[in-house]
Order: sequence, then C-alpha cells, then structure tokens
Amino acid sequence: MVVSPAQIALAVTIVAVSAIVWYLEGRKQWRSRLEARFVYGVPWGTLLTVSIVVGFYLLAQSGLRHWSEPVTFPFITWSYFYPMGQLTAGIAHGSPGHLASNMAATLAFAPLVEYAWGHYPPGQSSSRPEADAPLEARADGMGSDRGLLARPWVRALVVVPVAFLGVAVVTAVFAAGPGLGFSGAVYAIAGFALVVFPLWAVVAVVATGTISTLGQALSQPVLTATIEPGPPGPPAWAGVGFQAHLLGFLIGVVLAVALLRHRNQRRSLERVFFATVLFGIAQSLWLLVWSADGTFVRYQAVGVSMVLILAVLVAVAAGGSDRSLFGDLVADGHGPSRRLLGLGWLAFIGLGAGFGLAAAAVTGLPLGPVALGLLMVSFLLAIPALPSVVRGPTGPLERRQAAVALLLVMTVLVAFPSVPLNMLAVDDTGLEDEVDATLEVDGYTVAYGENITSGQGPILEPEAIDEQAEDGLDLTQTGVIVVDETRQLWTVGVPPEGLAYEGTETVELGGVGSHEQVAVERTGWDVVGNTTAYAVDLEHDDETVRSYASDPVVATARLDGHEVAVEPTDDAFALSVISDGSSVGETEIPSVNESATVGDLQFSTEETDDVVKVVGTSADGDTEATVATREEYGGEWS
Repeated sequence: MVVSPAQIALAVTIVAVSAIVWYLEGRKQWRSRLEARFVYGVPWGTLLTVSIVVGFYLLAQSGLRHWSEPVTFPFITWSYFYPMGQLTAGIAHGSPGHLASNMAATLAFAPLVEYAWGHYPPGQSSSRPEADAPLEARADGMGSDRGLLARPWVRALVVVPVAFLGVAVVTAVFAAGPGLGFSGAVYAIAGFALVVFPLWAVVAVVATGTISTLGQALSQPVLTATIEPGPPGPPAWAGVGFQAHLLGFLIGVVLAVALLRHRNQRRSLERVFFATVLFGIAQSLWLLVWSADGTFVRYQAVGVSMVLILAVLVAVAAGGSDRSLFGDLVADGHGPSRRLLGLGWLAFIGLGAGFGLAAAAVTGLPLGPVALGLLMVSFLLAIPALPSVVRGPTGPLERRQAAVALLLVMTVLVAFPSVPLNMLAVDDTGLEDEVDATLEVDGYTVAYGENITSGQGPILEPEAIDEQAEDGLDLTQTGVIVVDETRQLWTVGVPPEGLAYEGTETVELGGVGSHEQVAVERTGWDVVGNTTAYAVDLEHDDETVRSYASDPVVATARLDGHEVAVEPTDDAFALSVISDGSSVGETEIPSVNESATVGDLQFSTEETDDVVKVVGTSADGDTEATVATREEYGGEWS
C-alpha cells in the first residue's frame, strides 16, 4: 500500500492539533483524572480488546491477505451444535466497513466503561492513592496483598477484555438466527456507559461518527463515485441484527446497575432517561423488523414506544428512589410485601405455562419441545422473584427494585426466542439429487439450484418440516447453496437476484487462517417472447462444473412454421429446431459473426451496439427473426 501525500498531511494535522489541545490550559487536570483511574492514563483493556478483534479479522479470517473478502462461514452462529460458531461469531466480521464501524463505537464507548470499572480498586478509584509514590510502584505492586482483582494490570488487561469478549459470546449465543459481528457487545458497552456516565455516553455517540470519518479519510483520502444502479436487494435496515443489539444493550444496563448497587451509588434519573432516549433513537434501538415473501415491515411506532418505556425503566433502575412502588398504600398497611408480590409473579408464570401447554395440545404442536421451552422460560422469568420468596423479606417492593426486575424479565424475553432458532441440524444427503453438479471445496459443498429443499431443520422435531411443507409453507431456496454438515451450515451464499444482475460472484470459503474462493458465473440468453435460458458454472482452482442448466426455452418467433428453442448444454448453449412436435436437429449457438445451419434454417450471431443476438433466417431468405439476445450484466448506466 502506497501512502499518499494527502494521508501524510492528514496524519500530521491530527497529531499537531492533538498536541496543541493537550498543551492548552487544563491538561494537568485531565491527565490527573485519567491516571487516577487508568494505569499510565491509558485504557489498556479497550485497546487490547480492539487489538484482539482486529487481529482475529486479519489472521483467523484471512483479512490480512484478503482485506475485502474475509472468510465468514466458519465463524457464524449456524446452530448450537456448532460450538465454534457460537464462540467466534461475536468477534468475527463480514467486511472492512463492518469491522471499522464496530471498532469506532468500541473506541468511543469502551473507555467510559473501563473508567467506571477502574484499574485501581474501588477504594482508591476516586483519588490517586499514595500520591507521593512513583506511578510504577503503584501500577506494579498496589493491592498485591488484596487478591488478583486488586492488581491494576489484572483489572486492566484481564478483567476488562474478558468482560467485553464474554458479552460478545453471550449475545452471539442468544442471537436469533445466524449472526456475525461485535455489535452485540458494542450495544452492551454503550448500555453500561449510559447508566454510569449518561452525558459522556451521548458525547460518545457523536465521537463514534467522528472516529469513523477520520478512519475513512486516512484510508481513502479521495473518494470517487459515479451514478450507477445496483442489484435488487432488501433495504439496508432489514439486515440489522436488532434482536442482538437490544439484548446486548439490556445486558450492559443490568451489569451497570449491579455495579452501582454494589458500590451503593446512583445516577441522575433525568440524565439517564434523556441519554437513553437520545441513544436509542439515534442508534436504531427502536428497530423492529419482520419479513415474509420478499416484503419487509418495519414497526416504527411500536419500536419508538418501546425505547421510551425502556428509558423509563433504565432511569429508575439507575437513579430511582428506594420508596415503595405502591406509595401511600404501604403507609396504610395495605401494600403488598415483596414476598407476596414474588409469590404472585410465580403464580402468574405457572398459569402462563399451563395455558401454553394447553394451547400446544389443542393446536397439535409437539408437546415435548413446547414443554421444554416453557420450562426454560418459566425458570428464567422466575429468577427475579426467587430471592424474595426464599428469604421472605417483609418490606415493601422498592421502585428501583421493580425496575431492575422488569429489566431482567425483558432481557430473558428478548434472549429466549433464539433458543429454538438455534436448535438446528443439517442433512446434506439430498442436495446432489436436486442439482446438476456440486463442487467440493475444503469440506464445503457448493451448488446452484432452484427451489432446493432446505436440508437444515429443528433437531427435536424434524418431521415438523414435512408437515409445514404439506401445509403450503415454502421451505425451498434458490441461489448458490453452501453446505457443510460438520458446521451445521446450509445457506444461500449468493442470492439469485444478485447473480442475475452482476453475472459473476465469488464465494469465500475456508477455515481458521485458510482461504478458498469459488467463482460463480451465470451465462444466459433472453429468448424472444419468453423467459431466459441460463446456466451457472462454478470454478475452483482448475476445476469447473456446470452446476445448473435451465430447461429449454422456446421463442415465440417461428421460421417457416418451425419452433426454435434455446437449451443449455454441458458447456455451451444450443439451438433446437422443432417441427410439428418432432426434433429437426440442433446446433451450438455460433460465435459472433459466424453462422450455422439446422435443416433449411440458418442461424447467425450478430453484435450491434454491444448487443449480441441470434438471428434465424428461412431457406428462401424471405423470413428473418431474432431468436434470442445474450443476457447482459452489470446494469450499466445509460
């Protein structure tokens, strides 16, 4: 990579401006504050976390050699029966832009969380202990007699990265469907920061965009763009993992509230409320999306209402009073105690589970999986009430406690739907029977097909797929199918719309540190008055297979009463002439400016204004008609 003068100038400008700001009045105060919480005033845990995530992209995903085409399939959460995907999805990324946006947000929010945690034990976090002692002595030895958690380097280089990466794993494990990226952890970090430092968290939202812009300007000083169409595809917001984002945010909030309660602290209710609203709206925490049959629905009003209600709960949990939830009723002796409310909540959960089982029995759903799911949900929802029931406190339920309990319940409700969606297994035994040919690459099976029955299904009730198909539910897939039974992987690697638009695509395969590439090429002829006859070829190294060939397509144009059909062959396209239902003969479509004869008909391939077409001519030369034009790709702007 050649460094341009513009990049050098921008880097020098950033350093110079930073130095000027640093040496302005007040720098000693900021340095003192940073060194009071960070070893040498540096958020080491944040930097180490970013280094781990970026290093994973560069090394494990082969981003160092293939920066724009990283390997992703081995690191996605395909199923609970593929543990590697569950462990790596939270730190793997799909593209340089995906990585850069998440790392920019991490650099903006994570130092706030690390500052709240502190590299020094809580009793020494608000001011610099042993101020007369050298910093090196404090950093290396302070707290050595108080356990590992009192050691600054352990708190900085172990606890912080483990916490950040641990949340990334949790949000990946409980993601609804296949997921990839550090964004779940980013939202958890942001949720934590909003509770402990609400005003600075709002500033971090702006800082995220600033960091992203600086990174883009450094990597690409001059951006050139042209007017051009794009391939058909869903709206950008349809591909956002909103469930993982909301789950991460809730986890971060709950952890921050737990830290505040442990330290006997609370925050300004108003600041936390408005900070949560601003963050939730600006960062699309309100995003609720549903899709079916190519239609994507975004529930904006419901989503914004959810954010407002969530902001109230977060604010009360972080800064609410310890007054009774029921106010004056407690003073009159009529208010329910925490034990009574806990018992009532458990009874409500039990009734809900009973109604759920009854509904499953009436509708014919499999009782085993339903009962298991209801048991898990009931147990998780019961957790907030168990301490009050077991220990039996007689005091009233406080407002802050109620808000925390509701946040815990909401976290469970957001996380649980992912469980059945990840209880999947793959059987690839039927794929070869549904396609013309497959390509085996490093344990993956790649093929192109239309209306291929998915080989991925629920492990508990596999017969449910057949029942759904009988009920008319479309469970087929079209496009470049990528299958790996050991990874529980069955997915569409390239959608048919994108391939039809571009003509060529690539599929990135491989594993940890390995990278394989399969080239996919579509060729076809638009038959006059009918659909397109096309074929799809797959190529890896020196092996090429024709994985798909469409059925013959007959043109509406007739030549001396003959029908002409375009048909894909093993490695080309042929013209078939039919008369009165019987085949007259066939020939391969000739090259440009060449011709071929079938019976009394002559076919020539012509190119005019970059349009290639096949023209048929009758024996007497009186009848001439275009049979087909070669399919064009790329959607050039005209």
